Amino acid sequence: MSSFENNNNSQNTVNSELEAWVGILYSCISADNQITDSETATLSRVLSSKQKFVGTDIAPLYRKAFNVRAELGQLKYISACSEWIKGEDKETVFALALEVLLADGTLEKEEKNVIEVLSNQLDIEKEMTSKIIEVIFLKNKGNIKGI
Repeated sequence: MSSFENNNNSQNTVNSELEAWVGILYSCISADNQITDSETATLSRVLSSKQKFVGTDIAPLYRKAFNVRAELGQLKYISACSEWIKGEDKETVFALALEVLLADGTLEKEEKNVIEVLSNQLDIEKEMTSKIIEVIFLKNKGNIKGI
């Protein structure tokens, strides 16, 4: 039995803020069990536009996100990742999660559920959650096909 299996709790699954960001965003695009090219491209674009990811090889973070999400399940993984997100980054990660979810032009039921869970896990006030959702929907209005 590996040490990971012996210590399978949230503190041992996500080991950095960068892993948490990628983990949350990866969990969002994989919520409907279909990762589209547009979602992957949007995820890469939003991460590479952030100062904290400059000089970071994102590929290993994707691999870890895939493996840990598969082992823990969606909700436990989002919870573990959310513990690493602090302050104003909570709203930023939430807005980026909506951005990647809407990259394919649709918001499926599973994706809506993930957004609700993420908002709760990040402890974002309902009023702020509503504002972020409104702005991201307006920004992506021409892309939205069926909500």
